[in-house]
Amino acid sequence: MAVLRPDMTEDERLVLTHKYEELLVAGGGMYIDVFNRGVIPLAYSIRRKNKAGETNTYVDGIYLLFTYCTKPESINILEETLKADDNIIRTMTSKIRKRKY
Repeated sequence: MAVLRPDMTEDERLVLTHKYEELLVAGGGMYIDVFNRGVIPLAYSIRRKNKAGETNTYVDGIYLLFTYCTKPESINILEETLKADDNIIRTMTSKIRKRKY
């Protein structure tokens, strides 16, 4: 899951989403699905510095849920790229295992 800046336009959001979909495919990702949950108030305000050194405080965020299957080694590259992007406020990665009966 990625939380984007709320002041992004729809075109910027689509470009960013397409960029990360391509990164997943390049890393061996399959069955990629992106669910845009829209603008949701954050549970708490988040202060974050961008690369220019400016501090911003966010109270809302655009939530995007990426669901995909990929190799374990490609997840680290994706997480590093998401954390380095100024348009991403927060990220969370969860691993889902199949149940064995």
